[in-house]
Amino acid sequence: MKYFRSLIFFTFSLGALMLISCGDDDDASVADDPVEQTEEEKQLESLSASAWTMSSITLDGADVTTNFSGLVLTIKSDKTYSTNGSYDPVWPSSGSFTFGSDLNTLTRDDGVSMTIAVSETSLTVTFTYADSGGRIDALPGDYVFKFTP
Repeated sequence: MKYFRSLIFFTFSLGALMLISCGDDDDASVADDPVEQTEEEKQLESLSASAWTMSSITLDGADVTTNFSGLVLTIKSDKTYSTNGSYDPVWPSSGSFTFGSDLNTLTRDDGVSMTIAVSETSLTVTFTYADSGGRIDALPGDYVFKFTP
């Protein structure tokens, strides 16, 4: 009986020591791990890193930069954009967009589908503007907007 009590005491003591040694080490390491960004979040971070200043614009290969003088494009991480002026209807002063089948294709809320190439030093936006009829100031065709941060 004396051995049985000693065995029970030893078992409980060993169990208590094991529980005491369990600390918050695991919780701290989980909290310190950075949250992995999705590819879409990374792309949005690249697009919204700075305001983009227009450097050149072509329409069907011809330089039309002067028609968009001073254009600055700001893209936000909530998938909205704004410009510093009105360049309607080719480039509305503000709106939203969604990603297309890949992260290099955007569709503006006005239905214009755009192909983008973004890096730390440049943003190129390519799209076709189709004349919707009526009297408008913009010419239809293939536009290439090049921006720098």
